[in-house]
Amino acid sequence: MLAEIMQLKENELELKIEEEDISVMYIIQYELLKETAVEFAGVMLKHPLIKDYMMRVLTKGKDPVRALNEATTLASEYVQSLGKTFADVMNKSD
Repeated sequence: MLAEIMQLKENELELKIEEEDISVMYIIQYELLKETAVEFAGVMLKHPLIKDYMMRVLTKGKDPVRALNEATTLASEYVQSLGKTFADVMNKSD
């Protein structure tokens, strides 16, 4: 994955993200939107033929980079938990 900060303000972060699947971005967006200090979190596909996305985060009273880091950590923990659940189910079916 390639990520580049396009804009960073006190309560706004805009990232350009390349070579990633949009489902990962949606999981992070979901975690961001659960945070009460996040006013907006969105992901946009810039071009349908290439994996080129924009992610925008607006916060109220919280550093948007910190909010993104926390959401990414929570998303990672969720995916690890999901993987463990799948592994447990597969082991029971053997």
